[in-house]
Amino acid sequence: MSTCYEYKVIKMSTKWLGLATDRRATEHHLNRLAQDGWELDQASINWGGSTDLILRRSR
Repeated sequence: MSTCYEYKVIKMSTKWLGLATDRRATEHHLNRLAQDGWELDQASINWGGSTDLILRRSR
């Protein structure tokens, strides 16, 4: 039997005008999601320099 997953994409939090990643805010957000069963599946760096975090959890 295969496991089914649901996926969620979030953007990393950025500081003023999106010039730098706000690591603490991103870490806090990921920790809250982890409490709901979400885990990091992969990270995708876009052409514009932003990073999408792809999370998953089993259904």
